[in-house]
Amino acid sequence: MFPSSSILVLCFGWLAHAATVTYDFNITWVTANPDGLFNRPVMGINGQWPLPYITATVGDRVVVNVLNQLGNETTSLHFHGIYQNGTTEMDGVVGASQCPIQPGGSFTYNFTIDQPGTYWYHSHEVAQYPDGLRGPLIVNDLESPYKGQYDEEMVLTVSDWYHDRVPTLMKSFISVTNPTGAEPVPKSSLMNDTYNLTTPVQPGKTYMFRIINVGAFAGQYFWFEGHTMRIVEVDGIYTEAAEADLIYITSAQRYSVLVTMKNDTSTNYAFVGSMDQSLFDTVPASLNPNGTGWLVYDDTAPLPTPALLDTFNEFDDFTLVPTDGEELLGPVDYSFNLDLQMNNLGDGAN
Repeated sequence: MFPSSSILVLCFGWLAHAATVTYDFNITWVTANPDGLFNRPVMGINGQWPLPYITATVGDRVVVNVLNQLGNETTSLHFHGIYQNGTTEMDGVVGASQCPIQPGGSFTYNFTIDQPGTYWYHSHEVAQYPDGLRGPLIVNDLESPYKGQYDEEMVLTVSDWYHDRVPTLMKSFISVTNPTGAEPVPKSSLMNDTYNLTTPVQPGKTYMFRIINVGAFAGQYFWFEGHTMRIVEVDGIYTEAAEADLIYITSAQRYSVLVTMKNDTSTNYAFVGSMDQSLFDTVPASLNPNGTGWLVYDDTAPLPTPALLDTFNEFDDFTLVPTDGEELLGPVDYSFNLDLQMNNLGDGAN
């Protein structure tokens, strides 16, 4: 048993690290053209898009004051992957944990984060977030098992991108004119909500890339040319370090990977997010499924075109081992099998 003085030291030591981080978010329409192909309205925060990051440390209280000034749509914010133990009313899911924030209305989200890792926040009002209302949520950990094993962190989002707004997409998606329920095909693939991303790096340094798929639909194959990734976290769970050349990131999924830069600075290297085209019922000839960025060692050197891959041999994430050491559940007393079936209703709502 701890003596009372030790308990006080532990408690006050934890309190010394805890803080309240406050964000004031005014949600409005702004105009953006992230793929360079089409200007369109997007949902911005405080007059800007891409959206600001939410950043906290384990133990912090997060307060997000939201004002909805969209004018023509209700909204909400959901903090994807945060358990909200004891604060389910702050989960932001319209129709389940809260009513929508009306145009001109406001809502304050107030909760404590006690889990480290890579997350994101987004609207949870119908299918609204592909109109731009989504951004990274990073929870730093002073006791990370990988503390000291990397020099810098970088956040890298990948996503599909549509030119039509969500109401138009949903009207054509759930429709008798779309009897098979074929999902809308994106127009582009983005990285950090832009095209042709350049990322300056320093030779010999190790970076932790927090990779988040903030897309609406498409999973993405992701790789760094000429560099090996070491997976250390998936969806907020630390894993034993596992080397990978290529990973598959589903929509809403997050990976943290360590990548060590080369000592030779004569060449820049591409990194690629490629949308999983097997998810699309039809693939338009005009579609470029790839979003490309570059690790820039030398800003005077050319940015090489990434090599084309004949096949995607992604890392098998079933082989990852969590670092928490928690054992698998033992034998069960009763086992039930559920057979599920998706019927075609003929109106797109399969």
